[in-house]
Amino acid sequence: MGRFDGRSAIVTGGALGIGGGCARRLAADGASVLIVDVNEEAGAKAVNRIDDAGGIAEFMAGDVAQASVASEMVEKVVSSFGRLDLLVQNAYNGGPDTAGSAVEVKPEAWHTGMDLLVGALYLGAKYAVPAMEESGADPSFDQGAWEGAGRRHGEPPAQNVGRIVNMSSVHGLLTAPRSLIYEAGKAAVIGLTKQMAVDFGPLGITVNAIAPGHIVTERGNEMWNEVGNDAGFRLFELHYPVRRTGVPEDIANAVAFLCSNEASFITGQVLAVDGGMTIQLQENIVMDSKDYIVANPELRTHFDTGRGTSRW
Repeated sequence: MGRFDGRSAIVTGGALGIGGGCARRLAADGASVLIVDVNEEAGAKAVNRIDDAGGIAEFMAGDVAQASVASEMVEKVVSSFGRLDLLVQNAYNGGPDTAGSAVEVKPEAWHTGMDLLVGALYLGAKYAVPAMEESGADPSFDQGAWEGAGRRHGEPPAQNVGRIVNMSSVHGLLTAPRSLIYEAGKAAVIGLTKQMAVDFGPLGITVNAIAPGHIVTERGNEMWNEVGNDAGFRLFELHYPVRRTGVPEDIANAVAFLCSNEASFITGQVLAVDGGMTIQLQENIVMDSKDYIVANPELRTHFDTGRGTSRW
């Protein structure tokens, strides 16, 4: 039996990348998954991939920053699968207009970016939480007698009713220059996650966030192949104590754990799935990187332009 048999999930931005990895993992563990994404072609392929592996999935096209889409996706998952248990909020599609400082970013780009990075997560929870309450606890969950170490008073609290996992980033913990929208948005995700955890914990719904490091997705791999080289990629690997960058499955594994009943006493937390990148003193990384760059002057990364200059 899969750990999520009899449960259903929504994964926003689930057609490709981290979201695609999460959708596949939840489906492989028995969940019925609704993928919501603006990329219809990739979404259809993602569903076919899950179907071919023996899982259950459906696709819905839509921009989750729109209230009507957020409401519709919850209605659809309940009508298709009978309940809603898990919500993984991953959707984000950055663009060139999102780069820059507060002086450089245009107001319309700020509002669009924040609507998707933060507003969409508010909307997802707004419509998903009532559906999770209505669905009730995991059908396979047996709480047993309300007893154990310490005192127990009255009726047992609700448990394993729902899970919300919001995708933040190491950019929500640390900041990069000229990335106002992304840095502010991902930091806001952390505050939003903690606040929701306080509100929804009494309902038996936990809310946590993941902070991924450098994850090589399908598009990331294309960028590396187009612009970077092996020496440049090795530079990135050297920034991580585990000496490798991440893949979508690394994040999916963490999401699956936080969605499981084993994680029922974990809420309001930010789990950095970053190979240890954020635990290091930066001056050491800078000096080690300097030595490597001097020894490998031909290196190129996926951030480099055709003129050989960095994006900064």
